[in-house]
Amino acid sequence: MSAIITFDDSLWPLLTVRVAGTMSDKEFADFLTRSSTYVERGEQYVSIMDLGQVGLPTAAQRVMQAEWIRKHDAELRERVLGNANIVTSAPVRLALSLIFHLKSLPMPCAAVSDMVSALRYVMGKLEEVGWSPDAERIRHHFGLPGIQAG
Repeated sequence: MSAIITFDDSLWPLLTVRVAGTMSDKEFADFLTRSSTYVERGEQYVSIMDLGQVGLPTAAQRVMQAEWIRKHDAELRERVLGNANIVTSAPVRLALSLIFHLKSLPMPCAAVSDMVSALRYVMGKLEEVGWSPDAERIRHHFGLPGIQAG
């Protein structure tokens, strides 16, 4: 059984990625290839990774992820204003900790338990750089009240 992986950039500069199920190593490699296309666009953005229904990554996938982060370190640092990972599983949280121990993330990142918290985090990052119109448009899309950057 394969995983369902959805990339949604319809609210750019917000990229939302949802993963449901356990990815094969091939699917994971394809996931990283697709992720690279956003980093290589040359534009700043925020991202939400919805990992609430993801299976545990294999050891090979943890290494691939760490290598991908290492390869794209400069681009991630420059272009990703903030990333929120929605994680509801303790084993997946531990696996992410292992990946980030191998190679820490070069961009601001938060682990949260739900979409509203993820949106609040990334909207705050947009507000910090003065992208209030984008933040407001995205908030409106999700029906969230205005959030004042603090």
